[in-house]
Amino acid sequence: MIFEARYRVLFNTILAGGKGVEEGLVQTDSPFCGTRRFGMCYVDGRSEGGVQRMASIGTALEVEDFAHVQDGRILITCKGRERFRILSIVRERPIMIAEVEELAEDEDEGEQVTALAREVADLLRSTIRLNVKLNNLEATEDTLEPQELSDLGPRDLSYWIATFFQDIKVLQQSLLEEDSTLKRLTREKEILSDTVRYYSATVALKSLSTTPGEPAYEPPSSSSSAPKADKASDEPPKEA
Repeated sequence: MIFEARYRVLFNTILAGGKGVEEGLVQTDSPFCGTRRFGMCYVDGRSEGGVQRMASIGTALEVEDFAHVQDGRILITCKGRERFRILSIVRERPIMIAEVEELAEDEDEGEQVTALAREVADLLRSTIRLNVKLNNLEATEDTLEPQELSDLGPRDLSYWIATFFQDIKVLQQSLLEEDSTLKRLTREKEILSDTVRYYSATVALKSLSTTPGEPAYEPPSSSSSAPKADKASDEPPKEA
């Protein structure tokens, strides 16, 4: 959700040519006009000498869909396209502009990484199902079995699974900075294995404490959301 004035200018500029764009806010002389792309970096809430710390590695995002609402805000849906490293800051205000280099991605083929990706996908399935059961939620089959688990290759799967850790930004950033798909998946396997063990133990304890005559957990019958997969961030975007 975009509401701050300087970001409204930025997004109307990169969305130039799209339906509903506020033409008066479009900077037609900007090299980013109409590109639908911007960069985002993690900003640590802590500060050194009153200055917040910004990660040097971020993600180039592409706006896939957007909508203007009556109060001037812009609702956007984005998808990460590639990682980048900041080389230098060209301008800090009103919008940060940086010189960046795209980071190369490793190969994600081979027996070891493919087998590990299957393990991690199965662990995420278990995590979702246990979370639904533990919280007595309703869930559709699409929630319990996201299409991405079948469609994505090991590398893209590793990045997609990281979106489930949105409440732990430092963890997400460390996964983003990891160059090796194998190492990224290994880290996710460790985290999800711990989560599955915790959820399984909690479900078992709750089942034991169920009052006699009270129904135990039943499989969910219809829709709800388990772990969040939303990529939205509360941090303001940084244009790269």
